[in-house]
Amino acid sequence: MSNGIQARNLSGVAGSGAGSIVCSASAATTRVIAPPSLLSECVDRLPRQEWRRRLLHLAPGVLPVVLLAIPHRDPLALFAQMVILTLILGISVFAVRAAGLFVRNGERSWTISVVGYAAITLAMLLGFPGQPELGLAVTVIIAFGDGSATLAGLLVRGRRLPWNRDKSWAGLTAFLVFSIPLATIAYWAEARPGVPISIALACVTPAALAAALVETLDVTVNDNVRVGITAALTIVFTQNLFVGWQ
Repeated sequence: MSNGIQARNLSGVAGSGAGSIVCSASAATTRVIAPPSLLSECVDRLPRQEWRRRLLHLAPGVLPVVLLAIPHRDPLALFAQMVILTLILGISVFAVRAAGLFVRNGERSWTISVVGYAAITLAMLLGFPGQPELGLAVTVIIAFGDGSATLAGLLVRGRRLPWNRDKSWAGLTAFLVFSIPLATIAYWAEARPGVPISIALACVTPAALAAALVETLDVTVNDNVRVGITAALTIVFTQNLFVGWQ
């Protein structure tokens, strides 16, 4: 009799274990066939080459953080200028030499894009060593403004601009949403003597707005070049208007 009870108990345990295995397998299957997340859908929407290109475009935007980590005064000392030169030239040389990782099919203006980006950044930062906030703001506008506009245009798409069907409202909005606050913070954090955040915003906003509008134009001039030159000329004007040259 005890053997029969033991047999029934073993049978129950085995059944319970089998049920657990089935449940575990079912749960595992459920996890495997679960729909992809929104993030993974966004990532899969663009090829890896385009994601590498976006990250490279954003890279010079770390300059404000780099300068904050280096104790310095205005005008920028030779050491700080060498750090800037090394970082920008390093990114640029890598971008040109490893062009195959970033270039789109049929693209012929990659080198112009890279050189133009670097030249404008260096011209502003090294040309105005007493006002590095100007160069940092322009760099951030190119990096995060133009970079986010392209990304939003590719991912979100949406309604086209009436004056350029290759550009979208999503891209224009992203340009302004990212460039204005980030460039304002970069300008405000670097300005010496310090200025109120409202003055930093007044200097940066017209530059970002002008650059965003120029980026949407249907012209043959490279985006980086026209965005950078427009932002640079505008912020020099607003600096003279609201702050002056101390």
